[in-house]
Amino acid sequence: MMTIMTTCLVMSMGSVQATEATLAQLRTSELQERLAQTEAKRLQLELQMAQARHAMQQLRPTPTLTQIEQELAATELVSVVTDATGSVVVLRYRDELIRLRAEQLGAYDLFAEVHPDKVRLKRLGYFRDLPMTELW
Repeated sequence: MMTIMTTCLVMSMGSVQATEATLAQLRTSELQERLAQTEAKRLQLELQMAQARHAMQQLRPTPTLTQIEQELAATELVSVVTDATGSVVVLRYRDELIRLRAEQLGAYDLFAEVHPDKVRLKRLGYFRDLPMTELW
């Protein structure tokens, strides 16, 4: 009788160990599933943020290379006046006269550098050299 009880006890202990192993596997599996869900949610949020950034960039008007080049090409040098305080550059763009102080950012993000034989006009990283044809 004692042997039967011992055998039952040993068998039930084996069953308890198997149940604990199964529970551990279930817990591990559940944790892995939660981790995968969290990672999927993180990736989904990153995708949404990237899509939002892309949409915002498309809303901003960005001048094209040819647009800036055309604007600089259409600009004419009218005069350069230099005195003790510095130089003033007057430009014509279409029907408009633009007055810039040399070495200072002015209207339309234009920057003028006065050299002995030319005026270098810069805008948004592009430039055009306007020759001085008459010197007084």
